[in-house]
Parts: sequence; C-alpha cells; structure tokens
Amino acid sequence: MAGTEMSEGRPGQTRVVGDVEIEPIERIVVRVEQVLGGIAGVALKEPIAIVIRSPAGTWRVDLPPESGREAG
Repeated sequence: MAGTEMSEGRPGQTRVVGDVEIEPIERIVVRVEQVLGGIAGVALKEPIAIVIRSPAGTWRVDLPPESGREAG
C-alpha cells in the first residue's frame, strides 16, 4: 500500500505517511463572465473532504464549508 516515507507533492495530491494514505477531495469551480466588453474568468479548487486509508480501514472526513461557501 504505502511507503515508509512521506511522499512529496503539491496541494491536492494524495499524501502517504507510513501505512497511512491521505487523499483530498476537491470541487473545481470555474466562472466566466462578460465584463466591460471583455471576458473575465476564474478557476479554483475548494477542499470538501479527505479520505484516509490505512490497514485498519478507510474513512471519509467531510470538511466544514468556509464562510461564504455553500455546503455541497
């Protein structure tokens, strides 16, 4: 399953520490709007949960919504 060292990576990627694997679950939000005769766009990732896997089992932990963010 997992290695003995913590894996390196970027935010949003699965992390491995010993026999424990931590996987973020993210929602991707993309908005494109017409503004002043042009187009403006923004894209972002919102963390909504994490999944923890170990030899003892698998768990999903839902993250509370941040202020200003609707619950999914």
